[in-house]
Amino acid sequence: MRQRRRSLALFIAVLATAGGLHVLQAEPEPAKASVRLKASAVVSSEKVRLEDVAEIIDNDPVRRARLRDLDLAVFEQRDALTLDRDFIEIRILLAGFDRSTIVLNGEKQVKILPPAPVSLTDMGVEEAVYTELCRQFSISPDELHVKLVSPFIGNLTSAALKMENPRIEVMRVAQLPLGRSQLTVRILDGERLVIAKPASFEVARRQQVVVATTSLDRTHVLSEANMQNEIRFVDSPVDRLFAEQLVGHRVTTPLKPGEVITLRHVGEEVIPEAPLLVQARDPVRLIAKKGRLTVTIPVAEALQAGKRGQLIRVRNLQSNQIVTGQVVDRGEVHVILP
Repeated sequence: MRQRRRSLALFIAVLATAGGLHVLQAEPEPAKASVRLKASAVVSSEKVRLEDVAEIIDNDPVRRARLRDLDLAVFEQRDALTLDRDFIEIRILLAGFDRSTIVLNGEKQVKILPPAPVSLTDMGVEEAVYTELCRQFSISPDELHVKLVSPFIGNLTSAALKMENPRIEVMRVAQLPLGRSQLTVRILDGERLVIAKPASFEVARRQQVVVATTSLDRTHVLSEANMQNEIRFVDSPVDRLFAEQLVGHRVTTPLKPGEVITLRHVGEEVIPEAPLLVQARDPVRLIAKKGRLTVTIPVAEALQAGKRGQLIRVRNLQSNQIVTGQVVDRGEVHVILP
């Protein structure tokens, strides 16, 4: 009986190896979304969404957008509100998300502060847009500059400014606007929309950039001597690069000192040419190999110049015979005999 069991086990193993049995493999687990709750949050409107109270990391853009827009609560009073993690988890599950695909961690409670009273001034509009862009794109406040370019509040009538519970909102945008951009600003009285119109802003973000330290023309090859890393506020999209990544690349567009270097300014990396190890008419050492036998001919003459790995013709000065060998080092050529 024991022998039959061994034979059966061996037979199954052979079948599996030969492909006769299809071994079922577990499907890879789907990627999970991370929802990390903050200790406190200040919302920009009377509605509290999950993105207001948590940092959401998810490679699935559709699921990430659904999580960000998930409504959690509405302020009924002008007081602080506290939401428990358990409540937020239930709200996520009720919205139809699979528990196994969401990792909820962070603080056990989130204290939510209501929107602060706003100043219906151009400075108040600028501050509201700055705060909203920092929140929406998870940017640290010291990494963003926002400046209102054209007057906004000054163009409103006095009747429009008489509100009991004024709020300033900015319409959400798909990506961070850099440089001079138009954003739609809304003035509300509680939940009642008073006015919505575009306003022009200058937006800049603090970022690591590579900067030229000297004048560079199209013949220059970038090195650590002519560029450096800097932290700057930039008002246009800039490639996230480090100087170390650009060493050896040739400049394709002239650059001035202090100018930011991007990928459009550089071409492919310049590969340095291998040096010539042998010049024509140089004396070389010729090493001939056949099987395990090695013969060294100390006096030979190179008839061609060659780099490492190149085949050149060499004259054996002892026999005056010309052979073809491979350059392996400075002044040394190897020949493999048949």
